[in-house]
Amino acid sequence: MEQRKETIICLEGLGKQFQTTNGTVTALDDINLEILKGEIFGIIGLSGAGKSTLVRCINYLETPTAGRVIFEGQNLSMMKEAEIRKARQSMGMIFQQFNLLAQRNVLQNVCFPMEIAGVPKAEAKKRAAELLKLVGLEERMKAYPAQLSGGQKQRVAIARAMSTNPKVLLCDEATSALDPMTTESILSLLQTINRTQNITIVVITHEMKVIQQICNRVAVLDEGRIQETGPVSEVFTHPQTKAAKRLVLARMQGADAPCVKLALP
Repeated sequence: MEQRKETIICLEGLGKQFQTTNGTVTALDDINLEILKGEIFGIIGLSGAGKSTLVRCINYLETPTAGRVIFEGQNLSMMKEAEIRKARQSMGMIFQQFNLLAQRNVLQNVCFPMEIAGVPKAEAKKRAAELLKLVGLEERMKAYPAQLSGGQKQRVAIARAMSTNPKVLLCDEATSALDPMTTESILSLLQTINRTQNITIVVITHEMKVIQQICNRVAVLDEGRIQETGPVSEVFTHPQTKAAKRLVLARMQGADAPCVKLALP
């Protein structure tokens, strides 16, 4: 009998509201999720579903207004700011637009989070060089972001996210700005990192093909709520909810991005 994997992230009744000039907006409502150590977990939803807010609540860049985030058995809401910052170092983040520092070369970009964490300079450079080799960019250490392709920039961003030895990588639409072939190579790299470094990966996306290619399990997010969760093959082959059926229908029509306009009765 296969031993059940340990939970690394647990979201319990998570909610997030924003106060606007037009009143209170509920971005997330009663989110309950369990992400297992060592898996690649996907969170999929259309534009405006609350995906980016959710990922920012997981690492407490946004403070939830309800519920709890349990990371490695510790309740983040009970931590002091310094403790939250330390926990956040264990959760590397990869963004859609790379967010590299233009005035720093590739090696210096990867060193940056280690500088903030107080890692000695020589040690940081050695770690950065190892990571750039892992992502296939050891030849471009001295290059600047403006000299790199989109795929290369994302590889630098992945190396940077791994520089503090995270246990989790949070990927917020990490391939949305890339062409299909580059997307394939970045997803393949994430799979390699998951397998060889034993890092749990959470993939936030609106693209079914991304989820299908690398994720073990998936949660469907719609209007700030989790509509459906399960193994990828099960959810996409036999969707139970309108939100999941909308995504599947859009995929069958070969229109991942325009599916935002799609509506079912």
